[in-house]
Amino acid sequence: MSLLTLFLLAFVGAITPGPDILLVMRNTLLFGFMQGVKILSGIASGWIVYLAVLYFGFGYLFNGKIAQIALSTLGAIYLAYIAFMLFKKSATHIDIPDSNLQNNNSQVSQNSNTLKDKPDTYLKALIINLSNPKAILFFSVIVAPFIESSPLISLSVLFCGLSSAFFSVILLATFFRNLICDRVFHIIDKICSILFACFSILLLYHAYDIFMS
Repeated sequence: MSLLTLFLLAFVGAITPGPDILLVMRNTLLFGFMQGVKILSGIASGWIVYLAVLYFGFGYLFNGKIAQIALSTLGAIYLAYIAFMLFKKSATHIDIPDSNLQNNNSQVSQNSNTLKDKPDTYLKALIINLSNPKAILFFSVIVAPFIESSPLISLSVLFCGLSSAFFSVILLATFFRNLICDRVFHIIDKICSILFACFSILLLYHAYDIFMS
């Protein structure tokens, strides 16, 4: 496989809907560019773990039944928790800098809502990535067979492809963030809650399917 093909494989694989890309998009829309980058750094740390495992030849560890069932179950529980927290959260007011909107009333509203709605953390992003079977399968099954020659270069290109996809999403979300209102952000939270719940169910089904096979 050429390096360009590997890059494109990583790019397309990264932007495929999943918990990682959803978490980055939501945080960027709600809290801005730097928060999106912060969440991406947690996810990228998970990529580094997977890439290191592949580089040192331990990819088979993720292919075991017990490992996949355990990771899928833990991931499902964690995603279900996130879905519940998002669903019960009250409406959010977003602090988007605008010289025409800076007055005492809006400042009080923004400060009170900042206390209610905190951005996600680096650790949460890392846990979601490491417990995501999509990421495990992507690295251990799809990518692993194609990095036999020049593994260090191949893994570097793979990382660049993944990062480029996520940065593209962050830039787009940053642009659209300034075009939507608080009510839309509240709707986005509810949609994210439903999607995280769906991902949780899919993970549980994945664990059950492996257990029964």
